[in-house]
Amino acid sequence: MNLFDLEPLFRSLDALPAAAGAAGGYPGFAERFREVLEVIACEQPDWAERIRVLEELDPATLERLRNRMLEPPGYEADDPLLGFALRQTLRRYHRHEGEKPLEEGPAEAVCPQCGAEADVAYLDANGFRFAVCRLCDTRWPVPRVRCLYCGEEQPKKLEYYPYEEGYRLYRCKTCGRTLPAVDLREAGRLDLPRLRAAAVEMQALYEAGAVEE
Repeated sequence: MNLFDLEPLFRSLDALPAAAGAAGGYPGFAERFREVLEVIACEQPDWAERIRVLEELDPATLERLRNRMLEPPGYEADDPLLGFALRQTLRRYHRHEGEKPLEEGPAEAVCPQCGAEADVAYLDANGFRFAVCRLCDTRWPVPRVRCLYCGEEQPKKLEYYPYEEGYRLYRCKTCGRTLPAVDLREAGRLDLPRLRAAAVEMQALYEAGAVEE
């Protein structure tokens, strides 16, 4: 498995036009959702049959599922592809680009701007760790030695699995949560589509047991 096989998919999704109106109830959500499905089907033809099923979801069902995705952090849809498509649609309403990281923020995975969870993290050129929100891409500084999900701070209970080009998967032995990350001292500039592509495949490799202890 190539760590970056899904990079074209994440780049194509990020290239979709942003949508406005998150505060006004996500107007046009069903249409934006189907546009996301079209991109996924184009980049991942093997998923086309599963995507056709999702295309049949009516606006009322999508609204209900969307609202579940916006509930307290941690909720995941039963169908991983459905959850992925819903999240990518929500990103079109929330994401922002080009802003600098916040100078301070919570020592946890909950975004101080929109309340969603961080999905990835990175170490900057000075070795400081930053979390990145999965919906709006806000970045904020977080402790290096701490689980952002349960608050565990004992080094012996925090580990990470190294992969290529500075990419790594942090894991907390206390709560079992994982956090994909990249060290920019090895990888260079922050590239979120590339990081998120690596994150999916690092998690898959970890779950398959194909990691270096």
